[in-house]
Amino acid sequence: MEKKFNLTLSLALIAAVVTLLSLILGMVIASQTNSFLNQGIAKAKASNRPAELNVILLKDSNCQDCFDLTTALSTIAEANAKINSPKTVEISSSEGQDLIAKYAITKIPSMLVSGELTKNDKLQTIWSQWGEIKDGTFVLRQIGAPYLEVATSKVRGRVKLTMLTDTSCSQCYDVTQHEAILGQFGFEDKAAKVLSVTLNDGQELADEYNIKLLPTIILTGDLEAYPSLIKVWSQVGTVEADGAYVFREGVKQMGTYKNLATNSVIKPQPAAPTVQTAQ
Repeated sequence: MEKKFNLTLSLALIAAVVTLLSLILGMVIASQTNSFLNQGIAKAKASNRPAELNVILLKDSNCQDCFDLTTALSTIAEANAKINSPKTVEISSSEGQDLIAKYAITKIPSMLVSGELTKNDKLQTIWSQWGEIKDGTFVLRQIGAPYLEVATSKVRGRVKLTMLTDTSCSQCYDVTQHEAILGQFGFEDKAAKVLSVTLNDGQELADEYNIKLLPTIILTGDLEAYPSLIKVWSQVGTVEADGAYVFREGVKQMGTYKNLATNSVIKPQPAAPTVQTAQ
């Protein structure tokens, strides 16, 4: 009887020890799991936290129509970044001159960005497309016109846009569509004009450049500051003897237009569907 009691007691003790060990093991596992979870949450918070950036804007206040960097700043902020009170530095100041020399800046306005530049992939994509990182600071290289050319102290890219249409053609495409298209090339003329061949000034312009298809546009000014536009212009228009860029063949791609030579309105036909034959 005593042996049976001792065996029962031993089994009970073993069970108690196993239970205790199980509880301890469970607590250890739970603690480690909580630790891993907390680390994961901390990493997620750190990853989602906006990148802290410091920005210096280099500008020349004398160039009132130079490229506006506001949109660039907004794009950076939208890439999950916090911009800490951008500092504006005039290029005429000693600090401005030092920064131009240090970072070999050739166009003004420009932007210098420091801080958590590699915090996320979106920011790294922006840096690679817009400029370069030099000595831990991003330097803006790609800017739209107009801009101040540092080497010559001349403003490049001042242009004029004249849109020519025929107000009697109600079916013709809206000539102001060209403003949005030109904007993709960094081209903007806040004083752009719309003329009609039904009035003297519009007809004189059409005669001057022998324009036969309307609506169209004429670009004048320092167009060499827009290399991406120049690259494609031969596909849609001509460059005249006086340097003006006249939109010609491209008219047919814009929509319904008017042929002044035949006095007819032409609506381009949609492309015929491609028929695939059985192999």
